[in-house]
Amino acid sequence: MRIYVETYGCWLAKADAQILLQRLGGVVAESPRDADMVLVYTCAVREDGEVRQLRRLEQLSAEARRLVVAGCLAKARPYTIKRIAGGAELIYPEQVEGGRERTMHNLPEPDGGLIYTAPLQVGCLGNCTFCVTKYTRGGAGYVRSAPPDLVVERVRKAVARGAREIYLTGQDVVTYGFDARWRRGWNLPDLLERILSDVEGEYRIRIGMSEPWVFGKFVDAILDIVKRDERIYRYFHLPVQSGSDAVLRRMGRRYTADEYRGLISKIKRELNDDVFIATDIIVGFPGETEEDFGHTLRLMEELQFDKVHVARYSRRPFTEASVMPGQIPDAVKKERSKLASELALRIAHARNSRLVGRRLRVLVDEVDHGLVVGRAPDYRQVVVGRGGGPLGSFIEVEVGRAEPVYLWAKGV
Repeated sequence: MRIYVETYGCWLAKADAQILLQRLGGVVAESPRDADMVLVYTCAVREDGEVRQLRRLEQLSAEARRLVVAGCLAKARPYTIKRIAGGAELIYPEQVEGGRERTMHNLPEPDGGLIYTAPLQVGCLGNCTFCVTKYTRGGAGYVRSAPPDLVVERVRKAVARGAREIYLTGQDVVTYGFDARWRRGWNLPDLLERILSDVEGEYRIRIGMSEPWVFGKFVDAILDIVKRDERIYRYFHLPVQSGSDAVLRRMGRRYTADEYRGLISKIKRELNDDVFIATDIIVGFPGETEEDFGHTLRLMEELQFDKVHVARYSRRPFTEASVMPGQIPDAVKKERSKLASELALRIAHARNSRLVGRRLRVLVDEVDHGLVVGRAPDYRQVVVGRGGGPLGSFIEVEVGRAEPVYLWAKGV
């Protein structure tokens, strides 16, 4: 069966789409017109993304012989999807493996690609008031983790088939093994140690998004591993969401701004600031004042993030924040988003500029619009050439210039 696949959202969604494709026994089709089935794996995190996906589903319903809609939006908006695409079959996130519940006993089979995405867990220990994912996938203490033997076996097979980057992904990666009470072998540091000891080869591991308050419980063990083994990218995605304690409380986040400052400062100190810190910020959350927003800008200035995903707050179904008083006008959210994004780019440019003249060992992993791009030891993007490139190879370069997103190798 020829299956055309479109995926929206996070790396966990991409992994789930791959599991579904393999379970359905299909081969990838290049376009909807060439396909026996169209599979769309959806995301429900943002309202603007929902609008785009619904519009696309309406279009595909007129083209596809058979339309399957899976993922978070399928669970959050089933009646809306059925209204605009009446013949669509729906698969909820917990049904990805074919049963009624998610077991995490079915991981993607390596396909010989340069990147292998390993979904370690689903669920979250948090209960954020803005989050629809806790409804669509699970949260507030619900966690399901993949068996460590299965993860190691898949990673070993992926590396043997040519993978050079291993993305450990999930809703909240550092909660891996919580359902096994974080016993020996069933926690993120132990899993990292096991992969590094059992899987030989030249590859890099990227740790996915983690909640700061849980990450803090394992930070010492994780940093010890990162310092000892260059196969782990010096990259951490730790969403802060706001620099205001008042807003963090309304969001249901389980840390203060000072506690978050302490975590990031510790990471930078332990790694001599040779690290890439990515974060997420929501502007315009209900009740956010100009003073609250100012606290966020000051936190960005102080912690000097390498990348900031700035999002305007949008109401999501089934969330407490959607009915909170003090909803912020769109014009105000847009202005705050503009200011935060501009500041984020200025800081990123300054952070990258420190590396001009430095020699880096880069893993070449993509060709993007004619640019050959690789990843530095901290996952920073480095343009190493134009045209084609030796994908999967490691090369030494000297950084010649810097931009907010890219470093450029000297001579390119």
